[in-house]
Amino acid sequence: MWLASLAGIFFAWEIAVRVGLVPGSKLPSFTASVLTLASSLLDPSFLMRVTQSFLNLSAGIFVALAVAMPLALFAGLRNRFDTTMTPLIMLAGALPDIALLPILVLWIGPGNVAAISIAAFSAFFPIYFTIREGTKDIPSDLFHVAAVFNTGRVNTLRKLILPAVSPQLFTGLRLAYDFVWEIVLAIEIFSGVAGVGSYISSAVETGGIREAFAAILAVGLMAIMVDRLIFGRAERWIRRWMD
Repeated sequence: MWLASLAGIFFAWEIAVRVGLVPGSKLPSFTASVLTLASSLLDPSFLMRVTQSFLNLSAGIFVALAVAMPLALFAGLRNRFDTTMTPLIMLAGALPDIALLPILVLWIGPGNVAAISIAAFSAFFPIYFTIREGTKDIPSDLFHVAAVFNTGRVNTLRKLILPAVSPQLFTGLRLAYDFVWEIVLAIEIFSGVAGVGSYISSAVETGGIREAFAAILAVGLMAIMVDRLIFGRAERWIRRWMD
C-alpha cells in the first residue's frame, strides 16, 4: 500500500510538471530528477556527502541512546526520580531545535561535531519517553516473581526489563531516525557541513534545481531503505518473539 501511495505521488509530480502546472525551472519532473540522481550516484563526492550526513545522524542517535536509555529506565523504575527529572526533560524538549542551531554552532563551532550534537539533542526525547513508558508498563507482578526467586539486579535488567522495553526502544529509535534527518540537513545548510544538506543549498543557489531534487530523492530513498530493512525487520522479529 505504501508503495502504491508513493507511486501515486510521483505520478502526480510528473504530470504537474509536464502539463505546465509548475514551471520546470522551479520543479524538475520526477523523471529528470531520477536520471540526475542516477548520474550523481556515479560521483564519489556526492556519495561522500550522503554518507557523511548518514554518519552524523547515526552518531547522534547512538549518543542520544547512550544517554537517554539509563535515565529512562531509572525514571520508569523510580517514581521520585521520575517526578524530579521528567518535567525538566519535557521543558528542554519544548525548546525549538532549529532555534538552537546558531547558539550551538557558536558554542561548538561549525562542523560535524555540531551536527552530531544537535542530532543527539533532537533524538534524545523520543528515545527517552518511549523507553520510560515501556518501563512503567511492566507489570509489578513480574518484579515480585523476580524477587521471590532472588534474581539479581543484573539478571532482572537483562532477562526482564530489557526484553520488556525492546518494542518501545525500537519505536523510539524509529521516531528519532525519521525526525532527526531534517535537523541534520538544517545544520548542514546553516553551518556549511560537507553533507547532503549543504549540497542541496549550494545546488539551489547555483541554479542546479535538478541536482537539489536528486539529493532530496537520495535522502528519501535512504530513509525508506533503513526504515524497511532495519526497523521493519526488527519490528516483525519483536512481534514474533512476543507472540
